[in-house]
Amino acid sequence: MGNKELHAMAQNDEIDINYQDKRIVIEQLMDFYSEKVYLLAYSFVKDKGLAEDISQEVFLKAYKYLDSFRQEAALKSWLYRITVNTSKDFLKKKGMKQLLLGSSFFENFKRTESAEISFLKSDRNEELLQSILTLPMKYRAVIVLHYFYDVKINELSSILNLNTNTVKTRLSRGRGILKQKLTAKEGDVF
Repeated sequence: MGNKELHAMAQNDEIDINYQDKRIVIEQLMDFYSEKVYLLAYSFVKDKGLAEDISQEVFLKAYKYLDSFRQEAALKSWLYRITVNTSKDFLKKKGMKQLLLGSSFFENFKRTESAEISFLKSDRNEELLQSILTLPMKYRAVIVLHYFYDVKINELSSILNLNTNTVKTRLSRGRGILKQKLTAKEGDVF
């Protein structure tokens, strides 16, 4: 199975996992999702090294539990849920409530830039990203997953194990807080 076929099948929830080729499937998933998993983990812990550790743990867990993947959700949703849960567990384990933001969010991604990364690199969007990373965790998670990963509200509900209305409320409140922060920053400039 080629990379393009796996990616198309993962996007359309049609992946047929041959468990004898589990290692190959995980390698292909890592090729497609490692950057997104890393960025999602980073949005929680705000530290490059920790996000890399979490990313590795996510793919180890995916490898371990691939046999039990029931295909009730999209494969990417399953990986994002593992990432969210692993990130939260890591923060709880280490007692880390808030970490300082590193110097450059995308420094490790100079190989090939996706449209998302190019978009986020502009000055205005860097400011937006900085503001998003200062949001409380419950708002940050829904904002990042919904707007940067195009995860639908129903999928968010499943990934975060929340009621759909709770997801909608958090999106709305998160946007409101962001608007206040960005408006206050623009007011400071003038």
